[in-house]
Amino acid sequence: MQQRKGSQVTRWIILAVLAALWFLPLVSLVLFSFAPASDVLKGVFIPTQWTLDNYWKVLTETQRGVSVPTGIWNSTVIMVLQVAGILLLDVPAAYAFARTRFIGRNVLFALVLVSMMMPGILEVISLYDLMANIGLVNTLWGVILPGLPRVIGIFILRQFFMQVPRELDEAARIDGATDFQVFLKIMVPLAMPSILTVTVITALYSWNNFLWPLIVTNTPQAMPVPVVIAYLSADTSAVLNYTVILAAAFVTSLPMILLFLIGQRWIVSGMRPTSGIK
Repeated sequence: MQQRKGSQVTRWIILAVLAALWFLPLVSLVLFSFAPASDVLKGVFIPTQWTLDNYWKVLTETQRGVSVPTGIWNSTVIMVLQVAGILLLDVPAAYAFARTRFIGRNVLFALVLVSMMMPGILEVISLYDLMANIGLVNTLWGVILPGLPRVIGIFILRQFFMQVPRELDEAARIDGATDFQVFLKIMVPLAMPSILTVTVITALYSWNNFLWPLIVTNTPQAMPVPVVIAYLSADTSAVLNYTVILAAAFVTSLPMILLFLIGQRWIVSGMRPTSGIK
């Protein structure tokens, strides 16, 4: 009994240390964002004077030619359109790979998986050339379109559709339902936990995506949040205001922190292939 309690205490200590390591950067970011710039240079962890000036500058002023509110608006538009586009493409594709029979289905799905395993950097040159040829460089569509569809979404949804009993399809067709009605009125409602999982994962990825937006946008009007933060932190001047950068980082991270806290149960439950099937 004592040995069991000892192992539990050890487990809790390890988890507490890991939690502290995870929270410490976030806590220091929040504290420094409310502090005067001089506190960061002195290494003072608790602000000597609490101030909202950093947040006021982030939300009302243009820093180094870029605007954080514009970046938040651009990231929001990109995220909403990418999530909508990915769901419109991934759900029917996953259903086709899981529930319909056609020649070369498994080979085609294997090729789709291979594309997920390839490093994204290999596609950058050809994608940029394509966006330049159709005039989408420095536009939000130039950021959005190359992200459609998402292979991980097809994979997660296909795993779910494969677990749905065939008897449901057959019963619906006996009652007169067409293939499209079976998909729309039976399969999509059943797949809602997995669809919500794909939605949350896609939103997080879209908001935090950095490499491709950095390459395809170089004007402040089209930059999403990660590129704006990179521009702010790339200032090499001696008067770089770290507290403003930390305030900008917290403001731009807050929407995704809230989204993750709200959607974390869907991420866990939606990963189970049988979620939604009773």
